[in-house]
Amino acid sequence: MQEKEKIKVFIDYQDGKTVCICKRDRKRCGKACQKEVVERDRFAEWQSTMRRNRYGK
Repeated sequence: MQEKEKIKVFIDYQDGKTVCICKRDRKRCGKACQKEVVERDRFAEWQSTMRRNRYGK
């Protein structure tokens, strides 16, 4: 099982800040963006959803 997935996106940078991120297959805007590949952790934040208190709830 892979823990990280790679997503192909377009990213628009302005003054060193990320303004817009679009998936390559769903680009809706007409901006001139750069092609990038980002990684996402599939299991990020799963511990907070599976948290259990000392009484089992």
